[in-house]
Amino acid sequence: MATNPQYPEPQKPHIHPRLQMPPKKQFPWPLIAIVIAAAILAALIWWLPQTPKKQLPPNAAAVPAQPTGNQIQLTNLKMTPSTVGSAFYVQGMLFNNGNSDITGVQVQAGFHGINGQVLQTQSRPVQGMVGNSATEAQDLTQAPIKPNESRAVRVYFDHYPAGWNKQMPDLKVTTVTAHAP
Repeated sequence: MATNPQYPEPQKPHIHPRLQMPPKKQFPWPLIAIVIAAAILAALIWWLPQTPKKQLPPNAAAVPAQPTGNQIQLTNLKMTPSTVGSAFYVQGMLFNNGNSDITGVQVQAGFHGINGQVLQTQSRPVQGMVGNSATEAQDLTQAPIKPNESRAVRVYFDHYPAGWNKQMPDLKVTTVTAHAP
C-alpha cells in the first residue's frame, strides 16, 4: 500500500503550431458606450440656449429726458358722432411744448354717469389729422409732432357705457412716446 500514490500525468493533446486558434476577442462595448455618451453630451451643449452677454445699463448722463404728459397740451376739445353705431370722436388740438418729436400719445377717458360717478375708463391712442382734413387720420409715428408745433388730433371711441351722461369724458394723458428731433 502506497501512501503517496502517483498517478500518471494526463497528456495534453498535441496541436500543430500552425493550427492554433487565436484567443477569441470580445466586442469593446464599454468603449462604444463612452463614445456615444460623449457625442450626446456634446450635442446637448451645442443646442442648449446660451445666456446673453450682460450689458451695463446706461448711466444717468446717457439716458435722454423722457417725455411726459406735461409736455403736451390738449385744447379745443369737442365730441363728434361717428357715422357708425354708437361710436364717436373727441377732436381737438395737440400742442407739443417739449423739446422732442412726439410719436405717440395714449389717453385714458373717464365716462361719468348722471350722478357724477365714473362708470368706465377706456384707454385709446391719439391720431393726428392729415392736412386740413377733418376725416382722414394717421398714426403719429408716421408724422410726428415737432417741438412748439400744434396739430389737429382725434381720439376714436367705438362704444360708450350705458348710463353715460353724454358729457365730454375726462381725458388724462397716460403715455407719451417721442424721439429727439
